[in-house]
Amino acid sequence: MTMRSFSGKKVAVVGMGLSGVAAATLLHKHGADIVLTDDKPETELKEAMKKLEGMNIEYCLGGISPDSLLGSELIVISPGVPAELPQIQRARRAGVEIISEIELAYSFCHAPLIAITGTNGKTTTAMLTHHIATHAGLSAGLAGNIELAFSEAVNEGPFDVMVLEISSFQLENIKEFKPRIGVLLNISSDHLDRHKDMNDYITAKLALFKNQTPSDFSVLNRDDNTVVSSTEAIRSNALWFSMRVEVEQGAFLRGDTLIARFEGGEEEVMRLSDIPLLGRHNVENVLAAVAATLPLKLPSDCYKQAVANFPGAEHRLEKVREMDGVLFVNDSKATNIGALEKSLESFDRPIILIAGGRGKRSSYRVLRSIVENKVKALIVIGEDAALLEEALGDIVSIRKEETLPDAVRRAAALAQPGDCVLLAPACASFDMFRNYKHRGQVFKEAVQDL
Repeated sequence: MTMRSFSGKKVAVVGMGLSGVAAATLLHKHGADIVLTDDKPETELKEAMKKLEGMNIEYCLGGISPDSLLGSELIVISPGVPAELPQIQRARRAGVEIISEIELAYSFCHAPLIAITGTNGKTTTAMLTHHIATHAGLSAGLAGNIELAFSEAVNEGPFDVMVLEISSFQLENIKEFKPRIGVLLNISSDHLDRHKDMNDYITAKLALFKNQTPSDFSVLNRDDNTVVSSTEAIRSNALWFSMRVEVEQGAFLRGDTLIARFEGGEEEVMRLSDIPLLGRHNVENVLAAVAATLPLKLPSDCYKQAVANFPGAEHRLEKVREMDGVLFVNDSKATNIGALEKSLESFDRPIILIAGGRGKRSSYRVLRSIVENKVKALIVIGEDAALLEEALGDIVSIRKEETLPDAVRRAAALAQPGDCVLLAPACASFDMFRNYKHRGQVFKEAVQDL
């Protein structure tokens, strides 16, 4: 990577979320002259500004300032900010350099990177990969699209390895960013409210590998047809994971045993019964994490032990409570249709599903078969409630509720012993909640209040 100097450089940071604040802090540490701009007014950004007190930062709030962007030598974009905004496009045409927050942090990171992307499973796989590495005795960082911004994490090292969860948004404006090990879990329809179309979304995901060389590694899902058909341009050394076929190099299932193959060797890693996580998709996540850590040449016995004591990720198929024979599960992170499908596939009991929120322009009709087979009743909430009812109302009993606590109470009233009440919205949360975590917390509190 190229080590860059930011001392005395005029840098505009767009967006004052976690990534923007972390980027500004990192740039201040390295002597940059910073201007922060955001659509939100100052009254909504007091908490973020408090974190930056004493840094002599200029603020342009209540709208992304074109003049601030044009007057800068470099623009750092937070992942929540579309690069197609007119102000940013104007600065690009004027010759101002534009990079993502992960590109900025990459220029300060000295540890090899394991970067994990995909439509679903990123957080669990990133956390599990980090858990395996630390269980094996490595000093490992965990950052990206997961609690801690990459720009903040690079200040915490040194690390033996850095594990990153990476979204398509974060990959939109990279230049030199290159993981030693890049992981693509799966690709299905998502974020079409942000990306122009599915091809644009796939291109954003594949950017993870664009700077890799044959000495690097790509970890790819052999069972995902879109992944398999999209990887011709990847130049790195492929490690595959599969639940269906034996792969030449990587991790796969043979009966009920997880097998790892690397550099001509083969070993049994663990049994399916050793995995405490719900759902077959989490077996995929374990296979991906095993494959991703094979180049680290960890002791073979660390995998079984690490997976066995892995606590799982909050708001991802999280068991909340079992009451009167009814299981309540929080999968608030199921924010797209593919995640909802995987969530439904995780249970062999009748499901009372709570879904809805702010949709992502994907058709809910693709859910008809699995909903008909798995869902006993559907309770819809949020902006897309009517669209869900229109797509599925003729095959399943549907009730609409105004709030999530109301939906929980309705689901509990409908449930019988042996049923599962499942929050798996297939939508973003921003119509009713701050984020998916807030939504999941409201669900858990409503369940505990029953």
